[in-house]
Amino acid sequence: MADGVSGKAFDLKLLAKILTYIKPYRFVFYGCFVLTLVLSGLSTARPILIQYTIDNFILVPNADSLLNFTLILLVLLVLEALVQFLFIFGANFLGQSIIRDLRIQLYQHILSFKLKYFDQTPIGTLVTRAVSDIETIADIFASGILVIFGDLLKIVVMVSAMFYFFDYRLVLISLSVVPVLYYATRLFQLKIKSSFQDVRTQVATLNAFVQEHISGMNVVQIFNREEAEMKSFKVNNDLHRQAHIRSIWYFSIFLPVIEIMSAISIGLVVWYGGLQAAGVSEKYSLQIWMHNFFNWAGDAPSRDITLGEITAIIIFVNMLFRPLRQLADRFNTLQMGMVSSERVFKVLDTKDRIEDKGNEELADVKGEIEFRNVTFGYLPDEPIIKNVSFKAEPGETLAIVGATGAGKSTLINLLGRFYEIWEGEILLDGVDIRKIKLSSLRENIAVVLQDVFLFSDSIKNNITLNKDISHEEVADAASFIGVNDFIESLPDQYNYNVQERGNMLSVGQRQLLSFLRAYVSNPSVLVLDEATSSIDTQSEQLIQKAIEKITEGRTSVIIAHRLATIKKAHKIIVMDHGQVVEVGTHDELLGKNGFYTRLYTMQFAQT
Repeated sequence: MADGVSGKAFDLKLLAKILTYIKPYRFVFYGCFVLTLVLSGLSTARPILIQYTIDNFILVPNADSLLNFTLILLVLLVLEALVQFLFIFGANFLGQSIIRDLRIQLYQHILSFKLKYFDQTPIGTLVTRAVSDIETIADIFASGILVIFGDLLKIVVMVSAMFYFFDYRLVLISLSVVPVLYYATRLFQLKIKSSFQDVRTQVATLNAFVQEHISGMNVVQIFNREEAEMKSFKVNNDLHRQAHIRSIWYFSIFLPVIEIMSAISIGLVVWYGGLQAAGVSEKYSLQIWMHNFFNWAGDAPSRDITLGEITAIIIFVNMLFRPLRQLADRFNTLQMGMVSSERVFKVLDTKDRIEDKGNEELADVKGEIEFRNVTFGYLPDEPIIKNVSFKAEPGETLAIVGATGAGKSTLINLLGRFYEIWEGEILLDGVDIRKIKLSSLRENIAVVLQDVFLFSDSIKNNITLNKDISHEEVADAASFIGVNDFIESLPDQYNYNVQERGNMLSVGQRQLLSFLRAYVSNPSVLVLDEATSSIDTQSEQLIQKAIEKITEGRTSVIIAHRLATIKKAHKIIVMDHGQVVEVGTHDELLGKNGFYTRLYTMQFAQT
């Protein structure tokens, strides 16, 4: 799953797409917007009140008024803290609500993908998209766009207030470093975007590597690959580290630049304002240059600069540069969120899904299966199944045999519409399966796979898959097919947790549970994909007895290599290189002395 870099420092179209998820929570968003306006006003009022207090009640002592204005400032601080609390809570509530909806949409979309998509996409990459990438998107609202808007609004309000209340010369001097700061910020934005793209790519790669190799740890250890895999891990881990260091490098340069600009601004204000307040005439060349510049700029009235003004301007400079310093961090967060959202939307925009356009609901399924001239391949121009045709009558047991790679398991995947055929038709009870609703089709087909997947849950939940099936029904089904004794022997019986992928059970036990899971769903068509090829003889005997019961009156498709299964089939289809080469019963095919006979001689003669 390739992830390209858009090259834009800030993608407005992508942001607009993210903002569409605000709609259900628009009142929370509007509330946060109003709170930013209130915060801007409260923050701006403090330095102005401090300037007024210094000039009127400290330089000209007035204890009573000083106390009153101090109390007013205290009230403003408490009010600002309260509004800040409401804003932070609202922004985080908004972010978490949005990613909850987005994660549900993403997971639902992933569930609809064709199996081909999972064949080509590392599972760890999808885990990253569904978990960490979406979590990062929450920060767009909690620490990104709303906070950045609030900071920018504060800057506008404060600069406007500075020009309105204070000497324009001091204000211009305090803002003289802004052009340099603007250029530095734009450069930072451009550089940091590509570095964050690289960070998210390396996170996904590392997740995929770790997930894959932990899942396959038995293979790693069996073939003594620990040292080799450790080297591969170190390479991936080092790439991950380098990606992070590159983003930290840009960030660590940007912050000191802001600090230097802030120090220069305050220094100029203190120096020039102090000279003017002290009544020192143009003594220094820089002071003379500034005086001439202001005279050239216009005849705007210049008031006497007071100590209170200098103090207030210094406070304003700190308040202005604080959000500018934080903007680097905020922009860091916003860019990470934008990069993550770009990747999440790339998955959401993927249309690699089975089109469920069928509108027919199956009822009273007899189980007639027919393939008509079916051709299919996993890769373009590389067909695996070539013009295959066969038919299974209702209640028949149809066996499919052939060498590895002949296309046997592919036929099962096509029957359940996990892949779309290129040519031909597949019919169930005479109806093209593309005209049948996917849910209805798959409810009537149960599959027992050789590689059984069990969830980290109880045996009962793995059997029922959380369907509305009672414990009594499960126990009766287990007794019917002869696996109840095995389940009852476990510590917590049907509540026994099989752990991840059923690792607490043997291969044979997992296979038996898979068979029971298929049975309790009461399918019209039963599919056994090599279901008895990797279990012990005792477990096979249990399944053989159950097969005789469960296949009675039910169409069954069996892909197997063991003689007992093949001999009892009503019809055997022999495949070679994606084509049907022979059809008949066991005895009929042996009598032909053809491809099946050779397979029988090689695989079953000793048995």
